[in-house]
Amino acid sequence: MMKIARVLLTFFFLLVGLGVAGYFYLQPEFHVPHSAGPDPVLVEIPKGAGTRDVVRLLKNRNIIQNEYLALGYLAFTGNRGKLQAGEYLFDGPMSVSEVLERIASGRVYLHKFTVPEGATIRQMAMKWEEQGFGSAQDFLNATKGSVGMVHDLDAEADSLEGYLFPETYLFPVRTTPQQAVEAMVARFHDVIGKLHQLIPPDQWPANLHQTVILASIVESEAAEDEERAVIASVYQNRLRKSMRLQCDTTVIYALERENRYRGKLTLGDLKFDSRYNTYVYQGLPPSAITNPGYESLVAAFRPASTNYIFFVRTAGGRHTFSETLAAHNSAVKKYRAMSQAK
Repeated sequence: MMKIARVLLTFFFLLVGLGVAGYFYLQPEFHVPHSAGPDPVLVEIPKGAGTRDVVRLLKNRNIIQNEYLALGYLAFTGNRGKLQAGEYLFDGPMSVSEVLERIASGRVYLHKFTVPEGATIRQMAMKWEEQGFGSAQDFLNATKGSVGMVHDLDAEADSLEGYLFPETYLFPVRTTPQQAVEAMVARFHDVIGKLHQLIPPDQWPANLHQTVILASIVESEAAEDEERAVIASVYQNRLRKSMRLQCDTTVIYALERENRYRGKLTLGDLKFDSRYNTYVYQGLPPSAITNPGYESLVAAFRPASTNYIFFVRTAGGRHTFSETLAAHNSAVKKYRAMSQAK
């Protein structure tokens, strides 16, 4: 019995010794860079793929040269069975160790989903499709089924319009529309948290729903950041005076909802019967008309203190602001004369 134990112990130490010797013998090979070619290569590791399947895939895509060297590295490091599914980018020479450590750590390649400030949900859905993530309709469906995600902020919300924060997001391959919508709403919550730190509690608006609508209108009108708070003040002043907002962009939004906008407003369009038409109906529209960025949200939360009740766009996307109709008409006349002179 003692003899067998000694033999087994000797055999064990022999295996350990061979393993250590093998590791030190192969270690330089683990760190030799290999290039898959001059162009970047994206490789997607499928869910449920076994270690050998992953290694074979890497060999077939010329990411590694030697399958057995890769399997040996995984055995020595204890990463066998730990390779994670996802899409990985290889854009330069990499050693076996670097390739496998990247996959074991799950550092997947992330695709950019860029949403400009002022985009509507419909425009976001089109960008989702244009940028190769999936169908626009699936994105729209995800937004319709997720309105409850903002009810903690706005119990009145019946749409996510205004609550999908516009910026550039980084998503892994096969991100679902639902996951994207959740990320965008979560980012909006983050921004509201930032605004809570910026704005004292006694200055916080009583109605977040209306403030987001105002921010969306500011976003649709402003081209310069320094004008946003002034534009917000114009609409706030008109609301206080019970004047109709007469905002062209709300009419455009109303027409787009019915697929009736043809790229230019007509006098007939200004009479279009929709609660979003602020030429016809008094007060704010029933929901946001864009998804505003941070600066427009700040402007709506803290409008400038002015007496302006009119503005007209002038050169370079800037605006001339007026306190009286006479001054406004004069500004409009000057702008038209300037436009005709060009």
